[in-house]
Amino acid sequence: ASEIAAGARYIQSLLPRPMTWPFRIDWRYTPSAELAGDSLGYHWLDSDHLAIYLLDVTGHGLASALLSVTVMNVLRSSALSKTDFRQPGQVLASLNDAFPMDLHGGKCFTIWYGVYHPPTRRLAWSGGGHPPALLLAADSAAPPRQLESTGPLIGMTIWPTFEARECDVPEGSRLYIYSDGAHEIRNAHELVWQFDEFVQFMSQPAAGESPLMDRLLSHIRALHGSDNLDDDFSMIEARL
Repeated sequence: ASEIAAGARYIQSLLPRPMTWPFRIDWRYTPSAELAGDSLGYHWLDSDHLAIYLLDVTGHGLASALLSVTVMNVLRSSALSKTDFRQPGQVLASLNDAFPMDLHGGKCFTIWYGVYHPPTRRLAWSGGGHPPALLLAADSAAPPRQLESTGPLIGMTIWPTFEARECDVPEGSRLYIYSDGAHEIRNAHELVWQFDEFVQFMSQPAAGESPLMDRLLSHIRALHGSDNLDDDFSMIEARL
């Protein structure tokens, strides 16, 4: 238990500080009782391009956490050769080449990796096996736009080309990136929350004292019937 707690503290020490300017980005990371393989980050690639990403390694325990930290450090240091980190499809293809599961204890990982370009308010992204990010327009009754992952889990198979997509980001939008621990909630017997119910919950207006990420964590703990979760809870909220 002490090793798990130390691992969780180490991962948290590597996560970025909340950003307050030129827009607000914050996150929540609550490890499961066993410590899984979630990590997340965001940083400026240059003065006009912001990378933002969240990944989830298969399995639980220190081995999953260690691989997750390794991948996070590769992204943070842009340490993939012949890769333009402003091009999400290139990044995922290079990660897939660099981390084959056969060389990493049979572990692979999901990831959502986006690059935001504030001058044009365009967001490019690519995903491998990961839940769709949610983009909510400000003051809109429309349901969130789901920014889907279209590629396979990273490291699982040879996959030369990962599709990248782009969209406009209206002023005041909120972008949520998360792991499956934020919506695949079980009690002692069964899955107790459907994905569309999670999306509906996330469609709440940004209002009140309590941040939506904290309200979500309280809600899934209540659904689960315990404060100790089966999987890591990780989420990024970017107010763009």
